[in-house]
Amino acid sequence: MKALAWILVLGAIGYFGYTNFVKPLTIEEKEVQMIEDKYDAAVEEYMQAIRRAGGLGMDTISDVDDSIRKVRGTKNALLNLKRRLKDEVAIEKANALEAKIRQFYGKNDLIWF
Repeated sequence: MKALAWILVLGAIGYFGYTNFVKPLTIEEKEVQMIEDKYDAAVEEYMQAIRRAGGLGMDTISDVDDSIRKVRGTKNALLNLKRRLKDEVAIEKANALEAKIRQFYGKNDLIWF
């Protein structure tokens, strides 16, 4: 009986901790997170393409262009998503991601259009 009571107490503490500290993301937050994951992958691909282009001395411009195209795709997807976001937390995350993308554009002399 004592073990059952402890299991119930620990279960209640675990449920309380989960609902208050590890809140699941809303659908809009998940959409922003997916775009951010795609952006991070595109930036990593861009950095690898730049390294390959510099190290090999070969014409690998198409790799760089493909990765820039992916970054632009994530930027466009984010801007389209921002138009329909209603959740304040998701809007804040989207704004932070947009700032991150703008910083990438600035560092790499890309034009924001």
